Amino acid sequence: MNLARTAAAVLIGAIVLGFIDQTLERVLVTALADTPPTNEASYLAVRNRPVVLVITLITHALAATLAGYILAKIAGVHEVRHAVGAAAVLAVVYVFAFVSDNVMLPPVWVRVAMFIVTPPALVAGASIRAQARSIQQEAAMPRPEERP
Repeated sequence: MNLARTAAAVLIGAIVLGFIDQTLERVLVTALADTPPTNEASYLAVRNRPVVLVITLITHALAATLAGYILAKIAGVHEVRHAVGAAAVLAVVYVFAFVSDNVMLPPVWVRVAMFIVTPPALVAGASIRAQARSIQQEAAMPRPEERP
């Protein structure tokens, strides 16, 4: 296992998850706002609606699954182990978010839900990639009747 590739896979997986989360949240808030949010307070007023927060959790789970698939693709082997590593890195980030008083962070219940949802979603995405790799390898092997 290449250490640089492992670090890149875990880091890129975490970055991809953050990017997708932020992009989808911004699109969702803009779409559901009566007028486009012009400042932090108007953005948070829309983002902190219960319906928006629930949709954000759903999109977060999907984004984490996709990020798990992408990091597994980068890793190439031991996909699920890499996803567990990324989940551990993100767990540390989430712990720091819990103790932070940044108003731009979602409410505590959303952070707890993300903390719970992220690891299984990352592992699911990595598992899907591992199965795809296994199927591709199996398909590439010559069948017994095709061997000389």
